[in-house]
Amino acid sequence: MVPKITKIPLLFLVLSLNTISAEVIWGPTIERSGGEYIFETGNKYPNLSGIRGGSRISFPRTFSLFGIQGILTKDRLEISGALKTTGWYQKSGEARDEDFFLGPVSTENTTNIATREWSYRDSATIYSGSRNFADGKGKSTVFENRAELFGRYYFQTGNPNYWVDGSGFFLSMGARYSYFKYVFYDVNQFIEGNPVFYGPIGMGLTFSNDLWEFFTGGGYRYSAGDFYLDLSFMPSFGRIKTRDFHVQRSINFFSENYGLGWASKAEVGYKMGPSWLSYLRINHRRFFSEGRFTSQGGLTRDDLTSNLVSGFKSHINIKDFSIEIGVLNKLDWSGTESENLEKVAPKTEE
Repeated sequence: MVPKITKIPLLFLVLSLNTISAEVIWGPTIERSGGEYIFETGNKYPNLSGIRGGSRISFPRTFSLFGIQGILTKDRLEISGALKTTGWYQKSGEARDEDFFLGPVSTENTTNIATREWSYRDSATIYSGSRNFADGKGKSTVFENRAELFGRYYFQTGNPNYWVDGSGFFLSMGARYSYFKYVFYDVNQFIEGNPVFYGPIGMGLTFSNDLWEFFTGGGYRYSAGDFYLDLSFMPSFGRIKTRDFHVQRSINFFSENYGLGWASKAEVGYKMGPSWLSYLRINHRRFFSEGRFTSQGGLTRDDLTSNLVSGFKSHINIKDFSIEIGVLNKLDWSGTESENLEKVAPKTEE
């Protein structure tokens, strides 16, 4: 199956125009990511079968992204966009697939960001105090494509032009689309039974994700001399749709979740000349979601029966961070520099 390719943002169509009154900046970027992705479902109280329990699938967010970004600035307005990809399936570390029982003392913390109580719980897991009756550990690979588009408006002496000194706050809003797919393989599975089973089962599952995030927030930029500092914080709202295919059971789980989160960034840059600069950027992202999933297919009677149920509760939470480095170049498509050189150059008599 060929991985899904993201659509190119409209920004890059805008950047193809030869604008005289606007600055155009572009450059390559390399990003190293870390963190965790967790899918959970469960019920603390007995279901129709009398079982109190759930399952958890955990993937690490360890991989590298390569891409290109473009920035269009005019007066106090800035529009920026980027396309990033892993390029291929990269090893992301050890993944885990757990099935567990829940008891009277188990906890279910479903609200990570509570807008009514103004509380925040920074954990990617929902259920605690559980006991695993099945546990699979193995290797994982991940492929990801990402596209994003953001806009800013600066205040005070803040300026979207990196080469102009000034400082001030800015308002920002934008959107990011990500498609990523995990493959869970070389799995060693433990199953509590009579007798207990523990051994390799080969391929575990594949997990495809389609994530939209919408941001609004602000930040602060300070620029003086050869250096600048850029800080931002943006709360977010998002929707994620997934397909979880368990190979050994030949069953699909389709989920659709909605949730809240936030993204923050700290960036420091060095201006290498009148048209080139380099930067170091640290990104943080949190996304906590809740929704429902349905099943399709299966081999056992319980799996086939689950196809008739309208849906099951699901939680998908992402906590990741990344370190990003890149360079930016300010383009001069208007030819103003060459015109200025001609004006100041002395004329020679024939």
